[in-house]
Amino acid sequence: MAPQDNYIVIGGHRHRYIDSGGEGPPMLLVHGISSSLDFYGPSIPLLARSFRLLALDLLGFGSSDKPKGAPYSLSLYAELIREFAEKTGAAGNGPLYATGHSMGGKYLLATALIHQGLFDKLVLSNTDGFISLPSWARVLSLPGVRHILKPIVTRPRVAEKMLSAAFHSTDNIPPETLKKILEDAMDRDAFETVMGLNRNLLNLDMQRTGLRSRLDELRIPTLIIWGDHDRYMSPKIARIVEREIPCSKLIIIENCGHSPMIEHPQEFSSAITEFILNEPEHHISPCS
Repeated sequence: MAPQDNYIVIGGHRHRYIDSGGEGPPMLLVHGISSSLDFYGPSIPLLARSFRLLALDLLGFGSSDKPKGAPYSLSLYAELIREFAEKTGAAGNGPLYATGHSMGGKYLLATALIHQGLFDKLVLSNTDGFISLPSWARVLSLPGVRHILKPIVTRPRVAEKMLSAAFHSTDNIPPETLKKILEDAMDRDAFETVMGLNRNLLNLDMQRTGLRSRLDELRIPTLIIWGDHDRYMSPKIARIVEREIPCSKLIIIENCGHSPMIEHPQEFSSAITEFILNEPEHHISPCS
């Protein structure tokens, strides 16, 4: 049976989340931009065999609150993730693991640096945080530009075309999964969140906030997963991520785009389970 939707107040805002209730160690799932926890849909039942999965819709996305004018920043999301882990009982009662995709990977890195000791192992899939958007990207969030873009990018045909770039192939993706993530991509309130992120670009950039220069402080095993046909984040970036994060291991999934948890859920979930539960730390790049 699929986990049921729950709601929790963190940071003063209502957030949707699921709790698989499994007996295994807790694993947080953090999604990417213009998305929701449903992006992990095909992988959730596979991972739930080994972990107590806790996945939430980030503030501003999915069915969580979407406050206008929120002070979006890496520190804000790090605090929300910490509070979520604590309020659900996932933190402080044994090992805690976390998997983040794209933007969610960047938020997990920020959380691990700001709240050191919270996580025991990390998984970063096609993670953001290692390319810097140009300052002119903030222009997109100006009222005049935003009002022109909003009805265009949230049209079904345009949203579908933009979303297709996230995949190498959709042949094996369940139609109901594609339908749900397309709905998330067309969400007009979530579009306003993206514009809010653009306006707060300086506070959401790993380099400009100084967090990227602190990555050598991480002393937890980290698995990096990447698709070899990622059109959003080039596989070349995966090598940079591996080089900058201590204790890291890189896995490249073949015939895969930006979304291995959807395109190759079995391989994605098996890699995570093996890394978290079975792989000794001496198989990973040394931490010292």
